[in-house]
Amino acid sequence: MKSELVLLRRSLNNIPEERYSVSDVSKIRAMQGVFRKNAEIFGYRSAQIEDIELNKDTLFPFLSGIELREVQTDIKSDSSASDFVRLIWAYLLAIRYVSSEHEGNHPGLLILDEPAQHSMACTSFNQLIKNCASVEGFQTILGASFDESDEVFNDATSGASFHLIRLKEKLLTAN
Repeated sequence: MKSELVLLRRSLNNIPEERYSVSDVSKIRAMQGVFRKNAEIFGYRSAQIEDIELNKDTLFPFLSGIELREVQTDIKSDSSASDFVRLIWAYLLAIRYVSSEHEGNHPGLLILDEPAQHSMACTSFNQLIKNCASVEGFQTILGASFDESDEVFNDATSGASFHLIRLKEKLLTAN
């Protein structure tokens, strides 16, 4: 019994006081920085970008200062639909980037289905496409209709490196 207690105390003493290692903290800081930078590049406007932080418990974004008013909220409820989508892009691509830079375990594949469906500005979508192509060793598949317009497609993909697979006909049709 006494030997078990000694082993348990040793085990308890080996539990780190800090939740995250120094390496983890470095990754979280890098992710927050890349996330903010992406949000700015994608044209997020619903709040001040410097007020967006990553919650240290959940690692999801939240607006700093909101708790000061004792209102529990999240980014989704405080953003327009298109700005919320911009934050999703910023967050997913920040995870991918930090994983690449810090030898993380991202699978190297991101699939986005109609990422610009909320009347997204073409400049924002263009920045998304450029960002998706910017990290070597990662593949992004974007399914998008571009409003079925070659002009919109050309504007959205201007300056971006990509491989196009054009579907001539719709895959699913209503009867």
